[in-house]
Formats: sequence, C-alpha cells, structure tokens
Amino acid sequence: MTRNSMRALPKAELHRHLDGSIRLQTVADIAAWHNLDLGISADEDLAAKARITTPMKDLQTVLDSFATIQQVLCSYEAIERIAFENVEDAYRDGIHLIELRFAPPFISAGKELGNDEIIEAVLDGITRGMSRYPIQVGLIGILVRTMDLEINRLAAADLNRYAASRYQNADRICGFDLADAEDRSRPEDFLPMVQGAREAGLGITIHSGENTSAAAVKRSLDLFEPARIGHGIRAWGDEKLLQRIRDQEVMLEVCPTSNWLTSCIGALEDHPLPHLYRSAVAVSINSDDPNLFGIDLVHEYELCARLYGFTETDFMRINRQTVEHSFLPRDIRTDVLDRYFPSAD
Repeated sequence: MTRNSMRALPKAELHRHLDGSIRLQTVADIAAWHNLDLGISADEDLAAKARITTPMKDLQTVLDSFATIQQVLCSYEAIERIAFENVEDAYRDGIHLIELRFAPPFISAGKELGNDEIIEAVLDGITRGMSRYPIQVGLIGILVRTMDLEINRLAAADLNRYAASRYQNADRICGFDLADAEDRSRPEDFLPMVQGAREAGLGITIHSGENTSAAAVKRSLDLFEPARIGHGIRAWGDEKLLQRIRDQEVMLEVCPTSNWLTSCIGALEDHPLPHLYRSAVAVSINSDDPNLFGIDLVHEYELCARLYGFTETDFMRINRQTVEHSFLPRDIRTDVLDRYFPSAD
C-alpha cells in the first residue's frame, strides 16, 4: 500500500496522549503568546528540545523530557487549541474514532490553573474538533503515579464530577488511567481512585508492563481489573498470563515506535506486537505521543506492514477490535463500525 492509501485506510486509536501531541509550531506560538522561557536560544532549536527521534536511555528519561511541552499547557486558550488540533491531526491520520488522554495533575503543576479550567478547555477543544470533522472522540483522565496522592484524589473527583455533569459533551469523558513510572509508586494507594472512577461509569485502562515485567501486568489485572492495559508488552513470554488476558478479553494498547524510543524494546524488528496479534490477544495500534516522537499513526501502520507483514485484512480486524474495546457508548461504537469497519461475515 502507498502512504496515501495507508492514510486513507479507516482507523481507530485508543492510546494517544493529548500533551504528547502538540505541534511544534503550536509550542512556539503559545510560548511567544505567553512570553514563556523554554530554555532555547532560537526557533530552530525547538525540535531538539521538544522532540525525541532516537532511543533514549530509558523510559524515565523520556518522561523527564515532557518538561518543555508541559509549560505551554498554561491557559484555557492554549489547552483548547491543543485539544482541537489533536482532533484535527487524528482526522488527518484517517482516524474515525479516537480516545485522547490527559492528566490534570501534570498539566496544572507549577501553574495557577485549576482542574475545572483544564477539563473544560479539553472538552471545548474536542467539541470544536468534532463539529468540524467527522470523527468520534472520547477522553481518558489520567492520574500521575509519581505525584502527590491528594492532588491525584482531587483530580479524580473532578473528572468523575464532570463525567456526570451537564457541561457540553462532558459524557465524552469515558475512561480513567494510571500513568507515569509504574515502578516508583504503591499501586494499592490508587485503588480507591480506580474504584471511584469505575463507580462513576468510566472504563479502566492502566499503563503497565511497558518497562516493567509480566508480574507487573498480572498485579495490575489482580488489583484494578482493567478492561485494557496501556502497552502491556512485557506480558509476551508468560503463556499463563497471556491466556488470562485472552480469557478476560483485555485489550493491549500497543505503541511500537514509542516502545523503541523509550528503550522498552531493543529493536523494532523484535517488538512482540505481531506475536501478540497472531496468538489471538486483542491488540490496538497506537501512536502514544506522535508529535513528541515526530511520527503519526500512519507511520505506525506502515511500520506494521513493512516489519510484521500486517495486511489490510489484519488492519481491518484490529480496528474492529479497537472500536469494540473503546469506552465510548455502544451506539457510537456501533455507528462507527457500520460506517467504516463493516464485518466480512
């Protein structure tokens, strides 16, 4: 398939971080608008500061690099623009259903910016995007494992409150996630917050098994009972765990280039994605932080075709599974399936 035909291929994506999907020009525009010091001397240095294109030492090094782009998430107007552009870029990738995730504790750190303002800006941005493009958008609220527990509790409560509110399109908040370094916190501390999100009707996905182990994935399944696992690639090789993932119909949200750039795998050719897929584990293909990594979802599809032999039939099957595992309401998922991913049966 050509790049144009790959772009035209209907797609769905469940694992894209809003704050890792900021255009470089937008970073520059907002920095100039708010007179922010990004620690660079000229515009041409911005890509070197805010983009990762070669493997880093480890996942933590990549997480630390978010400091530059975190600064520009600094006002309602900036966040609304970024959310809108996330939707626009997703549509240009050929995506018809996407879940974008964002972390109010991360965005607000060091700023006079409350959770309400952040949540409303994201909702308003995706609403503007959906009014312009034929795309369905869901939102996943993230708590940050390495941040203060009380800050996370407040963010969780506010996300749950908005999900149940009458604010425009607030029902688009459909999921809950734990992210950041899995090995630097006590997962039990977050169990009440996960339970609260589930009681509020949110779907549960947990970042796990990215740079940790199969045991970490098992612990996440035991403790949080998620419907999906963010990454989860370290489950490969543990047949008992893989059978449990299949039996419980848990989807792994796989992000190949991200896993390579964060040094969670040594080489893209060795990524377990094709093995997971061909062993009947439900997987979705995702870009994770496309503008941070200088890629798009089309790049990931091209990679899967070139390195793993995925065909158009494989992509269609993966995308149908992806839509089925979305946290958006059933009527939205059914409409997207009927329009863009008809069953071959």
